[in-house]
Amino acid sequence: MAFVPCLWQPLQEAALQTRRESEGSTRSLSVRGGASLGVESQHPQFRGLRSVVVSGFLLSAFSRGRERARRRRSTVCRRAIDTFLVPGPKIDVGKLAMAVAPLAAHIDISCLVFFSLGVKPEIISAVAGGSLGIHGMCPVYIVDCYGVIGWDKKEKKNVEMMEEGRGSEYGCPGGQGGEGVVVVAFRGKQHGGEDGGTHMVVKAHGKAKLEAAASGVSYGGYAKACYKLEHSGDLVPIDEFVVSSSTSSAIVSFDGDDAEEVAASAAKQLPAKANAAGYFPCFCRGYNKYMADGVEPEAFASGGLDGVPLFGMFAHGELGPSKGVPVAVASGEAPETGHDVHSSTSILALYA
Repeated sequence: MAFVPCLWQPLQEAALQTRRESEGSTRSLSVRGGASLGVESQHPQFRGLRSVVVSGFLLSAFSRGRERARRRRSTVCRRAIDTFLVPGPKIDVGKLAMAVAPLAAHIDISCLVFFSLGVKPEIISAVAGGSLGIHGMCPVYIVDCYGVIGWDKKEKKNVEMMEEGRGSEYGCPGGQGGEGVVVVAFRGKQHGGEDGGTHMVVKAHGKAKLEAAASGVSYGGYAKACYKLEHSGDLVPIDEFVVSSSTSSAIVSFDGDDAEEVAASAAKQLPAKANAAGYFPCFCRGYNKYMADGVEPEAFASGGLDGVPLFGMFAHGELGPSKGVPVAVASGEAPETGHDVHSSTSILALYA
């Protein structure tokens, strides 16, 4: 629990102080108001009083520590979209549960999405639906991906990884492999509702037609498979899901080598620096295009998105607005725009 060190420290300090003061023949305990008790430590008449005072002092220190911890927790700034990568190797229930556990303490999560590469959906559902019980708080979706992109907290940068050999079926070098789960927690009323101007659309390849929502701006792509964790705890395959948001955003589709310029142009459309960014490139991009991982995420950082966490997946068909200038979505609005199902394209969606 995060507040344990805050509570233990004042208790430890109080105990040390009591020990120091009791080593002499005379002991002086300060009390609120500036008075002091000069007591002969060997005098049996005052031993009971000393125990009461010391106990009260320790209890007071405990209470003060708990209050400081409460205030500290209440001042923590949370992102509207909290996202991070849990990297491999050997991601099991225990490792994933430790990484995701802090999310279970918050009741403002409106939707939770796991983009997975090389980790079985059953492991993720055992964490979200079993040990943490998040499935009772909000919709939980699990995506089996061709590759994932996410924010590595330890490395403090966005990392991408693609299924080994993926893309070689189209004459590309093929992905270099990896294992990881990208966790995306959408917070607050501005995310997860049926209405909104920005829609993240994820569909299972061969199961559903990739198309935009009825209004607003959509982005996303085809994954290998999609699942929903029901309130009962059952893991159910689904053809598609959509996460809608009413916050300000900017979405752009591009197929060139100008990722830095594209990011800078999209960032200018927002009223404030991006909180997070959805990123759905074709799996024929990434390593298959640049012969290196992380090229476009690094370019985004140079284009003004330094420190902005990405979340998403390598797609087998990408949905986004027509290529060109970024499409801006003001908070609470749902502009009309044209959409295309792209190929060999990257889709970037910035959320303010």
